[in-house]
Amino acid sequence: MPMLPSPDVSPRPKGAKPLAAMGWPTKAKTKMTKPPDWVSELARVAVPLAFVSLVAAAVAGITTPLFFAMMLSAGLVIVVIRALFPAGRLFPIAFASLIAVYAAIFSLFVEEIFRGIDAAFLVVGFCLPIFLFVVGCWLRRDQVRAIVARPAIRSERRVMRAAVWLVPVFFVGAAVILLSRTVGALANMDMVFLGAMSIIGLIVLTVSREVAIFLVDAGLLFEEFFSRVSRLVIPAFAFFTFYSLIVILFASAYRLISVYTPEAHFNVGGALRGLSFSESIYFSINTISTVGYGDIIPYSNLARVLSSLEVFCGIMLLLFGVSELLEYAREHRRDRRSE
Repeated sequence: MPMLPSPDVSPRPKGAKPLAAMGWPTKAKTKMTKPPDWVSELARVAVPLAFVSLVAAAVAGITTPLFFAMMLSAGLVIVVIRALFPAGRLFPIAFASLIAVYAAIFSLFVEEIFRGIDAAFLVVGFCLPIFLFVVGCWLRRDQVRAIVARPAIRSERRVMRAAVWLVPVFFVGAAVILLSRTVGALANMDMVFLGAMSIIGLIVLTVSREVAIFLVDAGLLFEEFFSRVSRLVIPAFAFFTFYSLIVILFASAYRLISVYTPEAHFNVGGALRGLSFSESIYFSINTISTVGYGDIIPYSNLARVLSSLEVFCGIMLLLFGVSELLEYAREHRRDRRSE
């Protein structure tokens, strides 16, 4: 019986490198590298800061001391709160976003009552509640640390209870409005403004724990919302693509009848004329969304038929598009439960 050659089982020579070290492919699966932690942390911080900068530029202007006070306070809050509570990743970001909301309400408050007061008083008044909240978090750091270290979405009743601290703040604002309407000509409005913001700051200092609960809940709700929205990226992109195609299709039709027919099809600001392509895109978007600002009106029968057809297509696309988005969300939810 012939002898079969035995397999080569000789040991690897001393000093020989394994196949993986020599660049040869192996059966081990390569894991996709995740971005560093500092990249995701920077993204979480950049979004609320961009939001604050946008609101601050709108309400104060980019060259005023109040604008720099808003931006500086938002940046310092993120740094200080992150240093005090390193385990609470949502807490400083939610508070920075709340500063943008606070800046908008503060601007309305100032424009309604304290128009024309000195810029230094505006800066001090804006920063007082923020500073006193940070002080309150430091004084109750053990309680706040326990809240932010174990974030959890609470029941609706607990969320509403955490927002009760807003009631005395709005009460102070209402009282100042009534005071300005009655004795505004006699009172020193600079001191009234500082007094009102000091009272609001003391309220925030007293209920800093409740404010922290409110901010953590708000951050968790936003995170849950964006997590759900991210699952709809694919159908939303398909819907947007088809929506854009319809807009461009009808815009091209409006442009073609404006160029290649002698009749005036549109009333543009009282003048009967055709549309340029940019005007056609603008009119197509207004038509499919049924906004109808009235600056461009279809004048001829052909233009009216085309615009009516586009409205119909937009309504049908909206109905079927929303239905498909909901169906995709349900299928995605069933797939996650089955895994």
